[in-house]
Amino acid sequence: MRLDPVETPPSTTPGRRSAEEEMQDHLERIQASRPLRRAAQRARRRTRWWMIVLAAVSGAAVVAACTAGAFIVLREGETAPATQGEPAGGDASAESSAEGSAAPDVVDPIERRATDPAPLTVAELFGSGPVTPAGAAGPYEVLATEELADCAEAGLDELAELLADSGCTQTVRATLVNPDGAYAATAGVLNLEDADEAAGLREAIEAGLEGGFAALRSEGAGAELGHAATMVGYNTYGHYLMYVVIGRTDGEALEDADEAVLTVVNDIVDVWLVDRLLPRRAVE
Repeated sequence: MRLDPVETPPSTTPGRRSAEEEMQDHLERIQASRPLRRAAQRARRRTRWWMIVLAAVSGAAVVAACTAGAFIVLREGETAPATQGEPAGGDASAESSAEGSAAPDVVDPIERRATDPAPLTVAELFGSGPVTPAGAAGPYEVLATEELADCAEAGLDELAELLADSGCTQTVRATLVNPDGAYAATAGVLNLEDADEAAGLREAIEAGLEGGFAALRSEGAGAELGHAATMVGYNTYGHYLMYVVIGRTDGEALEDADEAVLTVVNDIVDVWLVDRLLPRRAVE
């Protein structure tokens, strides 16, 4: 059940226009570029986090539930049914916004790969040692890294097929262990053609396509990742889609998006990966 504050209907007084209509008129007057229009629209709406929760189910049973700030879908996963969910309180978004007063010819450098052509690397995203996101309880140990030229290898079932037909040119991923050692996680970034394709892929995942992101298993704490129920968090940033597949290091199924799981999603997707990609947004 979702509980929202009571909303007052917009005024219908003749001659009064909504803030959205006034913004659109302003953008028309300054002949705003397409990226600027999008940025202005993003600045007026509450940004969201997207997560899908995959859990062990019988057959093709699908259960969708809307809670405060969450969208949950139960469905079949990798080697066993997997679990996915949306972090609550996800007001922070990787997508940056711009004020409508900016110059009309301003273009976000990472809006499309054509203006951000340098390939991603393991060193750029994960360095050569433990990663420590700003505000994290401690460092995340990096167990394994991988660069994939075939993005379909990063997905399962329908997601793999969707990636095979997309403009994705590479996936860079790594498997890490959280500071207290309770969770292993495969974090990755897909290099897509443009922000529209990234948003479309995110929406397709949110809509409930079959499959999900594949785990990158490693020796030690990452050996069981993906064998039992896991949880996946993801978000877009320009023409990139960032994701993290989270599982318990003891091999037990991960059933709930509790505070510890949401902390991993925030640390890796919303903080670490965004910080690593942020320099690409600098305008020279």
